[in-house]
Order: sequence, then structure tokens, then C-alpha cells
Amino acid sequence: MTMAKSLQEQLLAAGVAKPKQAKKAKREKVRRDQAARRDGKTPDDKKAIETEIARAAAAKRERDRQLNAAQKVGREAREQAHSATQIIDQHRIKAGGKGENVVYSYTVGGTVRRIEVSAGQQRDLAAGRLAIVRHGNKSALIPRAAAERLPEAMANAMWLLSQEDTAVVDPDDPYAAFQVPDDLMW
Repeated sequence: MTMAKSLQEQLLAAGVAKPKQAKKAKREKVRRDQAARRDGKTPDDKKAIETEIARAAAAKRERDRQLNAAQKVGREAREQAHSATQIIDQHRIKAGGKGENVVYSYTVGGTVRRIEVSAGQQRDLAAGRLAIVRHGNKSALIPRAAAERLPEAMANAMWLLSQEDTAVVDPDDPYAAFQVPDDLMW
């Protein structure tokens, strides 16, 4: 009884394949088998690993997107603060004057603050033409128009002390001749 020859042996005997090709095919088969034993992973395990890698990549992209969003918010806040600083520095009015100065009081979070202003500046503050802005732990006087251009982020550091008086005076008011000052000194 003779055993049947393998396909490789039959191809070599028929002269279709060369011995060099047979050795190369055998070496590659041995390498594949060794790699499979070394990994110890089946094709199902490889698919599970690939899906885990894809899931990790998606999670990383999401973290990166969130980090970028947080950085964008921070960058916009810095830009607003820089813009506000520029507006304040460009429109700052020196408090006080050459003549007699008056101490003007205002409150910041329950704390009374004071700033020395001239009599004209005091009238402008009372009329709403000037605003006091706290920026960098310092008070600054700026015109109302400049204060209105400040970003919303600066709203907690700005005091438009009074609105401009646009009330219509009633001609029949018996007390029209007796104006009550807005800036009473106590």
C-alpha cells in the first residue's frame, strides 16, 4: 500500500513547481503558525481588539473636542478682558482736577469705595454722563458711551451711577422750581 503524495510533492514531481518555491512556501507557513501560537489570539479576539481600539480612538476624539471647546471659551474670555482693558485705557478720564476736589462714594459688593472727582465730574456722574469702572483693582472714570461698549463680561465691574435725566417736567407741578439735587452731601 502506498500513501498518496501531497500536492506539493506531486507538483515538484511533475516539474510545475521548483524546489526553491516549495522551501519558501514551507518557511512562510512555519512563520505564520509560530506567529499564531505566539499571539494566542483567534480571529474573534482580533476583531474584539480592533473594536476596542476604535472605541478608544472615538473616546480620545471626544476628549480632544471637549478640551478644544474649553480652550476656546478661555481664549474668548481673555480676548474680552483685553478688549475691555483697551477701551478703559483709551477713554480713561483723570479723576479730580486743579480746583477743589470732592470725594464721591459708591458701593462695590457691599463695600463703600471712594474716588476724588472734580465738581464737574461729580455733576456728570450724577447726570449719568460718566461711569465708574473697577478694573485691575483700580477705579477709572470713563464716558458713558465707552462704558456701554464694554463687553457683558465686565458688567459686574461697571457702575453707571444714574440714568440720564430724560423726564418731562410737568408744567402744573407746584414744586418745579424746587429741584432736588442728586448728589446731596451728608
